[in-house]
Amino acid sequence: MKGKLKLISGKRIESPLNQKTRPTSSKVREAIINILGNNLEGASWLDLCSGSGAMACEALQKGVKRILAIEKQRETAKTCKKNLIEVSNSMDNSIHVEVICNELISFLKKGPKNKKIEFTKDSQSSEKKFDFVFLDPPYESGLYELSQELLLSKQWIKKSSTLICECQNQCQE
Repeated sequence: MKGKLKLISGKRIESPLNQKTRPTSSKVREAIINILGNNLEGASWLDLCSGSGAMACEALQKGVKRILAIEKQRETAKTCKKNLIEVSNSMDNSIHVEVICNELISFLKKGPKNKKIEFTKDSQSSEKKFDFVFLDPPYESGLYELSQELLLSKQWIKKSSTLICECQNQCQE
């Protein structure tokens, strides 16, 4: 069974209904998109622990041209791919979307020249690094630090790249 999420544009996408997926709230998605603004036009987006792909769908609608989403859970990855393809099909531009079902750390260790990534095989562009990375692992997973180290050491990102991490609020009253 699947739920529905509403994008900023009003378009509805599927959301997996399971305990292992925690969609980024619409308020957070809208704030991130507003902050990034026109910088998304023509950019590349790496979505780690992508879940439904809602954040990547928002980025697509703001002009991102290339998205690679990594999701560990097979059914959730299928939902993510369906959502991204549906949103990209409603766009006028040539967009490349790819979803890979894989565990995050082992995937990042292989670097952006990983043979599993289809668009690196046929790409005319030698640019395999990403402009934006959205990292949203399970809060208690301990994946934040190692993921960031691998993004740098395996050359997934440029010096000018922006890394956005969603993490649990640690505020105490």
